[in-house]
Amino acid sequence: MKFIKKHLFTLIAVVTTLMATSVATSACYFSTYQPEEPKCLREK
Repeated sequence: MKFIKKHLFTLIAVVTTLMATSVATSACYFSTYQPEEPKCLREK
């Protein structure tokens, strides 16, 4: 039973780590996008 528990928890840890990595990577693409500042908002 301990053997099954250990492998089950290891599998869950690997899957959740991969999910967290994929979510963090996709969020980085959105944070690096910077649209051009409109001329009316620029300081003169």
